[in-house]
Amino acid sequence: MFKSIFKTGIRAIYNVLENPSFVSEPWYIYPAKHKTSGQAVSVFIFDKSKFEAQINRICASSSNTKNPKVIISECYELLKFEISQLAKLKHPQILTIFEVLEETKLKFLFVSEAVTDNLLTINISKDLDELSIQKGLLQMAKGLQFLHNYCQIIHLNLQPSSIFINSQGDWKLSGFRFLQNLNEISPLERDNFFIMNNSSVVPFANLNLNFTAPELVVDSLQKLDPANDIWSLGCLIYFVYNNGDSLINCFDSNSISDFKTEFRKFENKFYNHRASELKYLLKSVPDKLYHVFSQILARYPHDRLTIDQFINLDFFNGSMIKAMWFIDEFSTKSTDEKLVFMRGLLQTDKTTNSTLLEQFPSGFKTLKILPLMIDLIINELSLLNSKQIEADVDEAISHSLAITLSIGSKLSSLTFQDRIYEHLFKDESKTKKSNQKDIFNKLINASVKIRLNIVENLPTLVSKLNEKQLSAVIKQSLSLFLTSSPTEASQQQEQIKLQELFLHQLNLIIEKLDFPYIKNTLFPLICQVFKTTTILSTKLATVDTFGMLIDKRIIDKVIVCEQLLPILQNLKSRNKKIIESVLKFFVRLCESEHVSLDLDSIVESVLPQCFKLTFGCNDCSQSEFKTYMKMVQQIQTKIIESKINSLPVNTRDASVATPVSNFESLINTQKLNEGDKDQITRAPQTKNIMQPTRKPTETKSPVQNSTLKPKTTIPLTLKPKQKVAPKKPLSFGAVNNNTNTNNTALLNTLHGTFNQPSKGEKEEEDDDEFDEFQNAEAISNTSPINWNTEMGHTPQTTNYPPGFTSSMVLTPNNTGKGIITNKTASHSNNSDLLDLL
Repeated sequence: MFKSIFKTGIRAIYNVLENPSFVSEPWYIYPAKHKTSGQAVSVFIFDKSKFEAQINRICASSSNTKNPKVIISECYELLKFEISQLAKLKHPQILTIFEVLEETKLKFLFVSEAVTDNLLTINISKDLDELSIQKGLLQMAKGLQFLHNYCQIIHLNLQPSSIFINSQGDWKLSGFRFLQNLNEISPLERDNFFIMNNSSVVPFANLNLNFTAPELVVDSLQKLDPANDIWSLGCLIYFVYNNGDSLINCFDSNSISDFKTEFRKFENKFYNHRASELKYLLKSVPDKLYHVFSQILARYPHDRLTIDQFINLDFFNGSMIKAMWFIDEFSTKSTDEKLVFMRGLLQTDKTTNSTLLEQFPSGFKTLKILPLMIDLIINELSLLNSKQIEADVDEAISHSLAITLSIGSKLSSLTFQDRIYEHLFKDESKTKKSNQKDIFNKLINASVKIRLNIVENLPTLVSKLNEKQLSAVIKQSLSLFLTSSPTEASQQQEQIKLQELFLHQLNLIIEKLDFPYIKNTLFPLICQVFKTTTILSTKLATVDTFGMLIDKRIIDKVIVCEQLLPILQNLKSRNKKIIESVLKFFVRLCESEHVSLDLDSIVESVLPQCFKLTFGCNDCSQSEFKTYMKMVQQIQTKIIESKINSLPVNTRDASVATPVSNFESLINTQKLNEGDKDQITRAPQTKNIMQPTRKPTETKSPVQNSTLKPKTTIPLTLKPKQKVAPKKPLSFGAVNNNTNTNNTALLNTLHGTFNQPSKGEKEEEDDDEFDEFQNAEAISNTSPINWNTEMGHTPQTTNYPPGFTSSMVLTPNNTGKGIITNKTASHSNNSDLLDLL
């Protein structure tokens, strides 16, 4: 949590953390951020109340000290002088001040660039490698060169606590409390400079004698000279290369007597020895510095190296140091110089089999090169307009992106997402950040070469981004990876390479994409590339991609049948490489258990195309043709075996029951799912089903057989009843109209007994019978009717003469014990009487 600890000035501009990141006596350094821009800074705080209480305690315990107020006032003036000199002196190797010293009742404070450590607080063995130290020493020397040559200033306080390390790993000069401007000092004062004039009971108000030139302490004539800083520089070199040990290690760094004792020991060990004999003393200092260390730490100032001579040493003449120094001045270089430099970073050294970029320290790449490359990309993209990108800009963005992703491959996932993805790959089109809007959209639309760089580093994106982030990147750029616009016709070769490389690396990302997107967008695009491309290598790459999708079980039978098989059937090319690739794919397709292509599709779509391709190839050799045919036969064998396995072993009539031989086979015939709805089927239609019949128009002879056999009935087709002219009904005993008159007397006699309906009633009765048949519910006739026990269900409507009932059953004399069923209501009264007679 940020905490506002100030009441005026800086408090209104910066949010400051409540805990300091480190302490550099007498300052407490707090991380902070600008409230508006979000820029990271460091806030230096000096607590006046604590300091004054400490001075009062020291003075109270000793009677030889000055007045506490005088000491406090002198120290405050020293701090004010230091910050004023920092604010006045501007150089890349000097600590940059953003807000000058602000004094309150309780505190001194100022704001500088973000710093993380100084050479006294950093873990040298862990956080500084040899190349970082080498570069830092050169930066420190450049800062001293600025002070000595351009400002005529002697630092005089060059010690580990005066060298700060910023957030990019650069070393920055500070600690200007004892700065001496030679332009303001007379030659006489230079030759008689007495450092003890500044002695104090406060430690930070005194020089650190462990890093002070001996002529300022031991000699009677104390000469002020730039060579004083060269001695301090030599002691500092020993300090960083020996993990914080001091070359002259006084018990009390402010005690002159301790310094004289330790310096005499050093003189006996160091001077009057050859450079090769200094190993035991210099320890971990690089061998390249042995021959110059005797000049850096010469006993007298005029024997020492100048700062220019130190910078020109072969120790700083390596390609790595020069490259690192070029990066420090990158913004001042021309476009051509930047391009040459970036090409050199990406070139592989044959001796080391690595690029120059890989040889840089990881901290330098992350803190220095990475922000530089990202800024270059964003700045160039912001200047692009709708017209075609210029060649040099295209190359600059492409190289910068390649360097960025190369560095990102060594970062953790969280660091990659924070430092690279958030700036370059995140889709900001839906956010309110107008300054970063459409950066990724501009990046992928800028040129084919830039997209090719993204695809080349696709493994890095897969390993560093989460599934959601990766899916968003691929979906936004997929169509540009597989297609090209007319404005990019000049980059056709790069587009072909882009398509093929993306298809080859598709297996890395395919499982990160959702199935609907694959089915509706990705796979149709791949099919479109297969249909439209005339490049042999690209077409082969698409076929390999189809096979990969089958092997990874990404596409199913529906996609294969609806999208893939049609384009393979329309394949016109008869190039033997394509034929071989397609045949191999067909074999994989037919053997795939996931797709499980049915026999009909293989027989109708796959096999015919296999034969077309095989016999249509005229540029293949005999052995190649035989190879093709073997693959076709492999498919044939597969489907033949599948068909055979689907058929029964022996063909038998389904109506012939198989006899049950034992108990096991008997119980195996029992079906446990007979009650399922899907297993219920209608009864066989071959059984006898009662059908309605029309009323007979002729008399029928009595049934002769005693046992009625079921007859095969023919379904009745009902047709609309045709109206016929009404006929006069036959009377009792009449066979035709001629005999009808002779029976009139008999009919009149029986009129009281037979209550015959009228003609109109008879027709109405017939119609009702037909309507009842149509409205009757279907009766399942799953078993034959037992004619000995069951009666017909049709209600009797016949009017019987006196003495006759519906329960009477008449049996002709010439039949045995056969039983005749009752006639239905559809039989006429005349028929009943004729049967009786």
